[in-house]
Amino acid sequence: MLKIERFVNQLMTSNCYVVVDEESKHCLCIDPASEQSEREIAYIGQNGLTLDHIILTHEHTDHTWGVNALKGRFAEAKVICSEVCCENLAKEFQAYFLLYFDNPDYQYTVCQVDETTEAMGGSLLWQGHKIKFVSTPGHSLGSISIDIDGRLFTGDSIMQSKPYVNKRNGSKELFFESVKKILETYPQETLVYPGHGEVFQLKDYQR
Repeated sequence: MLKIERFVNQLMTSNCYVVVDEESKHCLCIDPASEQSEREIAYIGQNGLTLDHIILTHEHTDHTWGVNALKGRFAEAKVICSEVCCENLAKEFQAYFLLYFDNPDYQYTVCQVDETTEAMGGSLLWQGHKIKFVSTPGHSLGSISIDIDGRLFTGDSIMQSKPYVNKRNGSKELFFESVKKILETYPQETLVYPGHGEVFQLKDYQR
């Protein structure tokens, strides 16, 4: 049985999810983006969990800022993202930090990626759960959605706030194609865990 714990990242108010297989006490973390990942580290430790994977829905800093802290504490955890996401992680996205820090010299890049979704064949069997990585480029070119037993973690591809396509490395055409693919593939009762905001059912998605 899966348990999903949501943390609102600081300072950039995106969502991080810790997905726990309660039987095995193993977990994975999606989009950690608080600089020190303190709450996630505490949650994992206090509940006696083993962190297997850190999965990124896309390359933007407000979804990746906590990766290095988690890797520093749980060195065996594997960082997973798409190939394009991996390529773009090496590029600095200083605009995020200019909004939150009075320090134009502050820099952050994800320390490493261990696996890409393409190299894994687009799926992963984890603790008896089928994880499917769904390519959903648009908001960024490296965006994926993550299907875990029919629960859909969409990053910034599908959420209830107004759609935003990053001009630097996104595509409106691809964005709407990705949204259409999700809406045509998944049942309306599918639970969506977005990159920002509350969990909702796909039938309640407002385009």
